[in-house]
Amino acid sequence: MFNLQSGILRQRFPAPLNPSQAKKKLRLLQSASGEEEASASSNPYRFGPGEGKHRKAVTGLMIDPLNRTVISCGLDGKVKFWDFHAGRLKDEIDWSSSPTMAIAITAARYYKSSDLVALSCDDLAIRIIDTETKKLARELWGCGGQIVDFCFSHDGRWIIAASMDSVIRVWDLPTSHLINAFRVESPCTALAFSETGEYLATAHADGVGIHLWNNRTLFTHVPTRMIKDDEIIEVTLPTSSGEGGQTLLEAAFEGSEDDESEDDENLQTEDTPASIDAISKDLLSLSL
Repeated sequence: MFNLQSGILRQRFPAPLNPSQAKKKLRLLQSASGEEEASASSNPYRFGPGEGKHRKAVTGLMIDPLNRTVISCGLDGKVKFWDFHAGRLKDEIDWSSSPTMAIAITAARYYKSSDLVALSCDDLAIRIIDTETKKLARELWGCGGQIVDFCFSHDGRWIIAASMDSVIRVWDLPTSHLINAFRVESPCTALAFSETGEYLATAHADGVGIHLWNNRTLFTHVPTRMIKDDEIIEVTLPTSSGEGGQTLLEAAFEGSEDDESEDDENLQTEDTPASIDAISKDLLSLSL
């Protein structure tokens, strides 16, 4: 951890041992098991100084709003909770040693308002953990390919995820139901939900543009029932090109030119003064 302004290294996770801690750890290793258990019972941390580092690449880092806990996850299948100031490991969730759930964590998203962390895993599931209880809260299944990107909705009620099967899925967290899914022409590479809850922005593999999608719940009721795979609809991405390869920008300029020519003609017909012969002889004129 570095200071943002000075760039000075402030902390490591785990923090390196100082000489006194190294000596104490050496004495503990040489002492009897009974003394070790007594020392461990009086220690508020589950792990000793300098212990608990990730064995594989770290894929996610988060800090709680009060700057008390740093949360990390990695390809080793572990979620670790570090003391922000001391640099010591306070607790961890280990999914690597479980015979039924030996997985790797590929990415993480943190929703601070509800202290929930969403983790994408290599078994094509998104798992939600509660950072207060350090327990698994939800498992979201349904992706048919590698999870590319995912995010929380603005109110933390939904999880929106894009996968390599070109499907964008929406889960309802209170019910764990897949409530919406649509297939696009090319895989989505990144997505983000607006803070106001009005739009979903997506980027796709075959283009450099950003596509905006309206939130349907602003206009109509969306049920939270679980949808099936055969209910996934196919949609066409919006495009900025018109018929015949003509772009909307060019069409707009052409339309404006036509409008300007029509306006000029109207101005000429309306503002052009009548000829002298057409003026009534009864009018008083000061012209020579």
